[in-house]
Amino acid sequence: MSKIPGFHIHARPEAALGDALLQRYRGFPVANVSDAMSRTTGTSALRPFHRRQGPLVGRALTVRTRPGDNLMVHQAIDICGPGDVIVVDAGGAGPNAIIGEIMLALMMARGAAGIVIDGLIRDSDTIGQHGLPVYARGVSHRGPYKDGPGELHVPVSIDGMVVHPGDLVLG
Repeated sequence: MSKIPGFHIHARPEAALGDALLQRYRGFPVANVSDAMSRTTGTSALRPFHRRQGPLVGRALTVRTRPGDNLMVHQAIDICGPGDVIVVDAGGAGPNAIIGEIMLALMMARGAAGIVIDGLIRDSDTIGQHGLPVYARGVSHRGPYKDGPGELHVPVSIDGMVVHPGDLVLG
């Protein structure tokens, strides 16, 4: 781990959400879960860019980065696995994208459950042909930077909603 401020990969928390519990949530519509939580959590600023095949259900693998920089998102993809949803606080909209089709292919190969980005994507036509859940604020043709800073396994903000490492993510 680097000592440079803003470059931190914190220890990954123990998985509190087992695969059996994640499977149980697959059958619940997101709107019903929201109702059961008194309609107090969630976001309406992000939209889906994937082909709709099923729900997004998984454990949050959190990333905080500056807008338009995906250095730490690459690290998250390198360590993600089945049941992980990469949740990226990229500071909101643009001007540069965080992921595109190449990074989507890497996530699919690692078995990620999906990605949620408070930021932008590129290659939306290709991403739209796949079933891996991708939620983001919008699209930009401008590619990402790869020089940081960023952090993994920290609380992040997605449209003002705090997401902690290991939280249940539904979409």
